[in-house]
Amino acid sequence: MVTISSSKASARRRNGRIKLVAASAVLLSLILIGFYLLHWFTSSVLSSGSSLNTTGGIKGSPKSKQRILQSLTNLNDLVKLSPNNAEKESIFLSTATKECIPGRDDNGKEINPTTHRRRECLRHVPLGKHILTGIDLEERMKRQRPRIGIMITPGYISTTIADWIGRALKQTGDSIHMDIEIITTAHVPVYGYGKSHGYSKLIRVVTLPLPLAVNDAYYYSMNDLTDNNSNEGSNGSFVIQNLGAILDETKLKYTAKPSSQTVGSITELLLRWHCRLSHVAAHTAELTLTLDNILKHPTDTLETILTFVWRQDWEWEGHNHNENKSEERDLYPKIWKGAAEEFVASKGGSLQPLLYQLSLLLQDGLLSSDATLFGDTLQRSFANEMTKSKDMSSWPCPSFWDGVDNDYSGAAYKIANEMTPNCKDDDPYARCTVKKDRCEVKKDAMCK
Repeated sequence: MVTISSSKASARRRNGRIKLVAASAVLLSLILIGFYLLHWFTSSVLSSGSSLNTTGGIKGSPKSKQRILQSLTNLNDLVKLSPNNAEKESIFLSTATKECIPGRDDNGKEINPTTHRRRECLRHVPLGKHILTGIDLEERMKRQRPRIGIMITPGYISTTIADWIGRALKQTGDSIHMDIEIITTAHVPVYGYGKSHGYSKLIRVVTLPLPLAVNDAYYYSMNDLTDNNSNEGSNGSFVIQNLGAILDETKLKYTAKPSSQTVGSITELLLRWHCRLSHVAAHTAELTLTLDNILKHPTDTLETILTFVWRQDWEWEGHNHNENKSEERDLYPKIWKGAAEEFVASKGGSLQPLLYQLSLLLQDGLLSSDATLFGDTLQRSFANEMTKSKDMSSWPCPSFWDGVDNDYSGAAYKIANEMTPNCKDDDPYARCTVKKDRCEVKKDAMCK
């Protein structure tokens, strides 16, 4: 049996305690690191409010889709358009979502109020003035492309949706080798019939509730709309260029809140824009998409878009297009559901940018602490505009310049300038024959 001296035993006990303390410290550090990584993983990856950066530059904590949909419902309940007359709001919603779907809306007994003939959903493929001369008809027809207009009101929400639609159409168009021209614009089509405005089919994007559309248009106009007043009588480009524009915290923080007058003017402009588009739906193939449907049913919505656009019922210039029934001319109708599912599930089909911008707009003080002032102003402007436009049924619709100050840097001026019709002599497709349209381009509200 070996006996160890007390001094050596004490030294060993001290060394043991030191090792135990050191091991405990290492273990505690590992535990703390583990908790930190777990917290980061759950908050930054698994949480519905994650800091995803799917578009390069989007950061922050967007609300989940369910919370945003609930916020839209709450906003709709908070700010009623016509609290004393629910019918007025119903009329507005019906007008703002009016469609003309070939094979559905042109088969009934409805009479077009302009032509006094049975309603048609025309889908004309224009030749364009730039290919009308110097070549024979057969060669001109080879250069035709169906023109799809994505019609939006100025705003981060609508431009994001338009970009989403455009990418889906480009991807599917390439897969079936179908060449179309996609035009994203806020400028309303010119007055006339189906061959005047130069579009084959239209897709209208509708941001609702209306207070959200007003708020969105204001911030977009003050940050991402440039002054197109450089040439008198010209609207500049008729195509929205900055589809990648993103609303962020900086823009919200440093953009002054709109005045009561500005809120009222933007409300009136949005109603006039929908008044114009509803008239076009009386004779031109037009599909209407609402924000809530896109959020709730993105795949079904995209399938509807693809079916509407790629339906082979174009009205080609110069040859008979009525030889077969439209149902027989549908192009691959059964593949669009799968194509929609694939696109929505892809990185390019993500709605994350839309959710991000909605989360910012819905948390802004304009729609919360200032809701009373905002709501009162919006309700007065809504009532006045419905009266002025005879419940959005008047023809022509009220001028975009009626009541808008001549302030080039103001939100209302910029938005009105962006909405006026694409009525220029050098436009290769539009035929501007109605005086009202020419007055709009000249910013002449009286048009005498």
